[in-house]
Amino acid sequence: MTHILRAQARSVATTKIAVPGVLAMAAFVILTSLTPAVLFGQHRDLHTILGGAATVATVTAALLGALQTAGDLTNGMTRAVLLAEPRRLRVLGAQLLVSLGLGAGVGAAAALLADGTQAALGRPGLPAASLVWIGLGTAVAASLWGLLGAAAGVVLRNPALWACVIVLWGYAVEPFISTLSYRVYIYLPGGARESLIRHVSAHHYIPPPLAGGLILAGWASAAALAAALTFTRRDVT
Repeated sequence: MTHILRAQARSVATTKIAVPGVLAMAAFVILTSLTPAVLFGQHRDLHTILGGAATVATVTAALLGALQTAGDLTNGMTRAVLLAEPRRLRVLGAQLLVSLGLGAGVGAAAALLADGTQAALGRPGLPAASLVWIGLGTAVAASLWGLLGAAAGVVLRNPALWACVIVLWGYAVEPFISTLSYRVYIYLPGGARESLIRHVSAHHYIPPPLAGGLILAGWASAAALAAALTFTRRDVT
């Protein structure tokens, strides 16, 4: 299992999408954190800024996970790995674990960048304990979104289509559902993310972080199960 994990990690590290994707995410977080204050003199609430960074991080993690697994299936990389390790569940498990780790790194980086930009502006931040918990919640949320995206990429096997679906879901469908019914939204991956980062709302009930983590873990587990059933039955030759 260890050699498969190393091979998958090298594959992710050398892919054409990983580094540009992470850099694009970092640039987006910095710009969205700085632009309102620098250009318009508007200082948004730090909770809002960190929440936006968490959204960008989770969508980025899901994109990278889906593009990696679906891309490996379409370009023949998965077939080559299966020649060295024919046990498909081990190969799939390695892919999902690497996506989990990559997502955690993306989430932690986004939280640090968002808070760092506000510190650079000289704005008073949240207490250190709150920042740590929000950073951890962002990392956990991004890691589970990364696993969910990777599993979805295995099921659909179409990188371009899944990229469109993930972006639309994260930035259009879930926000629209939240405006219709927040009670439904809190049980979706986006609502679970808000629980994990301890989002504060005066108008809506938001479950505690543990509940949000369990909800998101449930979504990721269901996606991983669907990926396992698909991957063990699909012809990848």
